[in-house]
Parts: sequence; structure tokens; C-alpha cells
Amino acid sequence: MSEKKVPNARKLAMSRALGAAFLNHQVEQLEKTVSNGGPASGNWRDRHQAHERTYSPGSPCATATKRGPNPVTQRKKGGETPVDRTTNISPTARKRSGEEERKDADVVVVDASVLVNALYQVKKWCRDGREEIIIVPLEALNTLDLLKKGTTALAQRARAASRTLEAQVGTNPRIRVQRDDAFVLWDKIEFQDTTSSGASPEWVRRTICCARWELDNADEELKSDPSRKSTPHPKVVLAVLASSHNLSPQTAPLKLADGSESPLTPVPLPAPALPASHKHEPRSAGVLVSQWAAKAGLTVLPIEPTLPGRGAEDDDRPKRPHGRGRRPSATDYNGPSGQKVGLVERPPAVMAMMEMVAQPSKVVRVLARGEKLDPDP
Repeated sequence: MSEKKVPNARKLAMSRALGAAFLNHQVEQLEKTVSNGGPASGNWRDRHQAHERTYSPGSPCATATKRGPNPVTQRKKGGETPVDRTTNISPTARKRSGEEERKDADVVVVDASVLVNALYQVKKWCRDGREEIIIVPLEALNTLDLLKKGTTALAQRARAASRTLEAQVGTNPRIRVQRDDAFVLWDKIEFQDTTSSGASPEWVRRTICCARWELDNADEELKSDPSRKSTPHPKVVLAVLASSHNLSPQTAPLKLADGSESPLTPVPLPAPALPASHKHEPRSAGVLVSQWAAKAGLTVLPIEPTLPGRGAEDDDRPKRPHGRGRRPSATDYNGPSGQKVGLVERPPAVMAMMEMVAQPSKVVRVLARGEKLDPDP
């Protein structure tokens, strides 16, 4: 039994040795094939066809081995040299528009009214290609914190301004927050009208003191940016919301415009409900800041507010020209003399009832018991 086990063990060891040698041989062949870049190479760009390797100039198929489009030779007209149409385009080179080339000021101090009601202008200043240095006062950040609580439209705009500042401050070197020591004492500011110098809120004083410090130390702000050219007389402005617009809903007039016809309705409409006013809403109006900035000798830059119903992203988009993109429907101008009528036509019964309601009221007579009502003539 022991003699039969010994040959079997030798055969098993021999077969294992042969298998290992065969695997080593296969690995060496694969390594050679990959290193030589043959047809079995993994990179298909390095593969070459067999007939290209055996190319000979005298063979009849010499012209058939070359593939791809034939080079086009440009003809010279009247001794003209061919123009090289290849241009080197830098990835950072960008055509600047006229709006980007125009600079509003060297240093712009942004009031909270602009951050809340004209965020589109702040985003324009943050774009690449602009040169203004934007200073956000600490009191403006405090105003955003007070206004962004709630679900009103004012709170939503305040939260949008806070998100924009969080994304820009620290990333964009031109967008900066007021330093703790960057202010002028209120008593050291020379006002043009000294009679009413003590009737200003504290938040107005902090904003004016910040803007006045930037006006007196504009060179220090510009020196912090080495890429800017030195300006002999830098321009410093205080961006405030234009005071001609009143965005407060509680002070909006409720009467109809002159010359407008009220719609005929059989049932009187309820009175429009006004939203509850925010006690910190005067901070976002910009009226007081604009008045005191003029008294302090600051240059005020009025900014138009965002249109109602539009966001900052919509203001950045180019407006579609009128008369394109929409074909007027047949029901737009079907009234007499081309007047515009509604798309929904009222039934005759409703129109008759509305006419009766619109007529002047008649005298109502109370009938006695047994009395018969005579028909109307």
C-alpha cells in the first residue's frame, strides 16, 4: 500500500509544478503584449492596423491605407497669404459689457434698505469684473437678523439677503463687513443742520458713523487690495433705497385710480385685509438714513427697489422684447372699437342681474293684508 501512495504523491506534485509554470508563462505573455502595445492592448487609441505596418511606397494599395479627410489647400487670390483661422482663446478672457466697465464708486457702503429691497444691485456689484469695494455695516446685519423672522414677504427678502452675504463674505475679497473699530463718533460729525441733530434713532447713527469713517479713510480700504490702481480722490457713496418709492403695505392707498371703472359685481367685495406691520420695518425703508446722510455730508446713491412679484434672479435676466414670443389670441380685442375684453364670457342671466343691481334703487311699498300688487307699467 505504501508503494502505491508514493507514485501518486509524485504525480500530484508534478502536475502542480506544471500548472504553476503554465500560469507563469501566460502572465509573461500578457505582460509582453501590453508593454509592446499590440492589437490586444487595453488602450484602443494605441492599436494599429496590420496593413499600416506593412506599408510600402511601391504597392498598389499605398493610397488606400491612409484614412481620414484630405487636407484642403487654400488658394491664394492676387498674392494674398492664407489667413490662419486658429485663435488662442484664454479661459479667463471674457468680453466685459458696458455695465461692468462702468464703476458706480470706489467704495460703496450698503444700507439695510438696499439689502432687503434691492438685492439685485448687490449681486451685480458682486460679479466678476466689477471694481467697487462693498462695505456692509454691522447695523445692517443686525437689521437683517431682526427682519428675517416670520413668514412675511419682508422676512423672506431679509433671509435671501443673509444667504447672499454668507456666500460672498470671505469668498469675494471686495465684499467686506465693517470692522469693530471702523466708525466715527457721532459728536465729531459736522452736520449741516444742527437744530435736529439729536432726533435720530441709534441704528441710524451707527450706519452714518460707519459711512463717515469710510469717507475719511477710503485710502486705507483701497490699499488693502494690491490689484487696484491708486486713485487720488476715491469716491465713497452710501447706497440707500430710493425714497420716492413706498413699499410699506399699510400705507398704500386703497382707492381706485382716477378714470378706472370698478367691476360690476352683484355682491359687494370684502375690504382688503392689510398684513400686520413689523415694528422694525422702518429700518428697511431707508428714508431716515438718506436724510441724515445728506446732513452729514455723505454722497447718497439712490437704488431702485425690486419690482413687486419679481426676485433678484429675475432682474438679472434680460427682458423679452414686446411683440415676440406670444401671438395675440382672438379673444383679446373683440370688444367695440378694439377694446380689450375678458376671456370668460358671462351668461345673459348674470348680465341681466348685474344690470338690475347697477340701476338706482326703487321705493319699496309694503302691502296690507289682502291688497293686490299692481304690475309695473
